[in-house]
Amino acid sequence: MEAISNLKEPGGSNKTTIATYIEDQYWAPTNFKRLLSAKLKYLTATGRLIKMKRKYRIAPTPVLSDRRRIPSVPLLESRQRISSRVDQDDINTLTKAQVDFELTMMRSMTPQEAAVAAARAVAEAEVAIAEAEDAARDADAAEADAEAAQAFAEAAMKALEGRSTPRMIIHA
Repeated sequence: MEAISNLKEPGGSNKTTIATYIEDQYWAPTNFKRLLSAKLKYLTATGRLIKMKRKYRIAPTPVLSDRRRIPSVPLLESRQRISSRVDQDDINTLTKAQVDFELTMMRSMTPQEAAVAAARAVAEAEVAIAEAEDAARDADAAEADAEAAQAFAEAAMKALEGRSTPRMIIHA
């Protein structure tokens, strides 16, 4: 979010520009590009970013009068807070009070608000599925690499076992 707001590109910022900004400003981990892609997908799915033509812009915040008409905003905001907590802890544990609050909010939703909440939930689920598929592909690739390394190590051991130790010949 900081990169997009500081770059101030009129049509939005592409992923490469965002990555370059972050890498220039901060230390980036080895799997940074994958993390950035996942985070951009998540922020787009939750409505905090808008993606158009491979460029990301910060979504406009609703006007105060719009917030008063939509009673489900606290529910959506609490979901975003819970989701960001999941990113940090990889644990999604809701208390009984949180569940009761969300159920109360759901009961007071209009059909349009319920449709919006359902669409966001579906988008978040699709992002989670895509991340899980990426993780599964990474795990498969790591397993294949490990099997190849094991086969190479076994072949190297067999080659070394077949070798006889060189004998030194002393010429007098």
